[in-house]
Amino acid sequence: MSRQPHHEFETDVLIIGGGGAATAATLAAHENGARTLIAIKGKFGVPGVRGAGATSNPVGDFWTIRTIGPKGGLFNPPEAVLADMLQTGLGMADPALCEIFVNEAPEAIARLRSMGMQFQSRMLATMPANQDNKTNNIVALQKAIIEGTQTQIVENANLTDLIVDNGVCRGAIGVNDEGETLLIRANAVVIATGGVGQLFEHSFNPPGNTGDGYAMALRAGAELYNMEFMQQGLATTWPAQGIVMLYEMQEPYRLINHEGKAFLKDYLPEGVTVEEVCRQKSSHWPISCRDHSIHLDRAIKAESTRGPDGKLKPVFLDMSRAERQFLPELFPAFMLEKGIDISQDLLQVQNHHHTSNGGIRVDEHAQSGITGLFAVGEAAGWQGADRLGGTMLGGSQVFGWRAGAKAAEVAKQGGTQTPVTTLAEQSLEKLASFSNLAGAMTADQVHKRLQRTMWDTLIVEKDKASLELAQAGIDQCREDILSSVGIHTSLDIALVAELHNMLDVGECITRAAEHRQESRGSHVRRDYPERDDEQWLHNIFITKAEHKLNLEKRWVCDATGWIDRPGDVRITPWG
Repeated sequence: MSRQPHHEFETDVLIIGGGGAATAATLAAHENGARTLIAIKGKFGVPGVRGAGATSNPVGDFWTIRTIGPKGGLFNPPEAVLADMLQTGLGMADPALCEIFVNEAPEAIARLRSMGMQFQSRMLATMPANQDNKTNNIVALQKAIIEGTQTQIVENANLTDLIVDNGVCRGAIGVNDEGETLLIRANAVVIATGGVGQLFEHSFNPPGNTGDGYAMALRAGAELYNMEFMQQGLATTWPAQGIVMLYEMQEPYRLINHEGKAFLKDYLPEGVTVEEVCRQKSSHWPISCRDHSIHLDRAIKAESTRGPDGKLKPVFLDMSRAERQFLPELFPAFMLEKGIDISQDLLQVQNHHHTSNGGIRVDEHAQSGITGLFAVGEAAGWQGADRLGGTMLGGSQVFGWRAGAKAAEVAKQGGTQTPVTTLAEQSLEKLASFSNLAGAMTADQVHKRLQRTMWDTLIVEKDKASLELAQAGIDQCREDILSSVGIHTSLDIALVAELHNMLDVGECITRAAEHRQESRGSHVRRDYPERDDEQWLHNIFITKAEHKLNLEKRWVCDATGWIDRPGDVRITPWG
């Protein structure tokens, strides 16, 4: 094996990622006196490409940070938002981290405004999300500030494994787009790599979101939890991808299959009406089994059978007679820009993976169980079975800032950086060995098959049989990498590494979903349709040792408890 060129860097705090959580952590680490390096797949801050981060990716008509009003006030008072976060989490959300979010979200919004962020209104921290929004954007603003500091910016950096020495994180290794290995020494590392949306055929995530942070942390010895909980929802698939929110739209709208037939009523249990399903769907966008709206999502999935060509049969939404009460000016205008007039045209729609509610287990400073390893944004899982809308972006700013400040403190105490460990050398050798793969298949071909399998078996609802198919698909992809995949371009080494990461994370999701034998929020089991607090009011934690996944039931609310509110969420629409 010929050794590829090798590049080394050294810093105090390494931030891995290119979205809003990464930029917030970078600025906070710099402000606290640390040398910083931000490593990004692709180009920094370019929407819709590798490394852009979901924060700057225009995949809907708008985005929102949930605002918090004054205590005792009428608009989103903090005590009500906290109660709603815990209720949407259905006992799976971390109460301490939710409370930090509620207390510090106003400060994060004020900080963004001081950087030049111009929100649509003061009552809702909302902005349109589109290709033209290149300057009034969290990543664009924070990137401009970062570029005025001494921060090292390393682009085309596909980091794949962490360097851990005696329980302390000391950096990371990876490969650039040219297939050349990278070694970055640091005294603290902040993972801000987003989620694993690219595991699924339909997803809002940009191309680089392949679960790298989850997989790196898992292999390094950190805990993952809540991996079975994924936010999913309805979106257009053509001519552009955009979230379709049915907020306060109780009727009339119709779902139509590829034969032109309205089909929702065919999937409703006895006693449940179309009107009831639509009314309940009007209070939340995400797929959740907490009410009868789940039957709408089940119906769409069931009608989306695959044809002989492997493509899903289209499903359409007719909104020609409907009026949208929530931010009505944005969605119709967004679609009209794409050539669709929703007052007379059908929308082609499908269920999409949106975000992972689970991730790396972190404390109040966003630090994992490994000293010097932090996780922020979607990489950190603290919101539970369902989550309130607008808390992911806000949480990225709140905990990104906290992580950057604490990482700077840890880095200053880290002393002299250690030489490359034997484990790091082995990881570098493994990465370099991918260049020897000589099969006819490409990594992209395996990736597309994996996406279809994971969407078919894990999105909306699942059961023992579908989970077995998911695991079989994962096993087959692992075998294909070893026996059939070849390196055809310099980027393929990075793509193979991403495949390994997606397979590791896919297995975590599958195993956790199989383990949780109940339905709760976004986790829906056909074979266990009821919520079971007696047996399953516990989080599922996942660790990996000697190539084996270990699952353990523990509860993040053990010290505080959790009281179910049958009235559900008070501030609606909730997500």
